[in-house]
Amino acid sequence: MSDVVLVVLVALITYASRLSFMLRPRPAPGGALGRFLDVFPLALFMAIAATGLAAPNGSPEISPALAAALGGVLGAVVFRRNLWGVLVVGASFYYLTRTLTG
Repeated sequence: MSDVVLVVLVALITYASRLSFMLRPRPAPGGALGRFLDVFPLALFMAIAATGLAAPNGSPEISPALAAALGGVLGAVVFRRNLWGVLVVGASFYYLTRTLTG
C-alpha cells in the first residue's frame, strides 16, 4: 500500500470517528466526574503514544513518527488547531525526516 493511500485512509478514519462522536447525543455529567471524562481519553492516548514515539527501540531517537508528532503540534499552534494544518505540517515533517534519515 502506498504512503498516500495510507494517509488518505487515516484521514478518513479520523473524520469518521470525529463525526460519529459529534452526531451522537451525550449526557454531560457535571463536576469532577465530567472533567475527568473529558480529559482521560486524551491523557490515556498520550501515555500510550509517548513511549512509542520517543523511544521505540528502548532508547530515544529521532524517527519519522516523532517528527510527524512534533510537526502536528507545531501545525496545531501555527494554524490554531485547524485539522488540515495539523495534517499537512505533520505529514511534511514525516516525509522530510524520512528522506533525510533514510
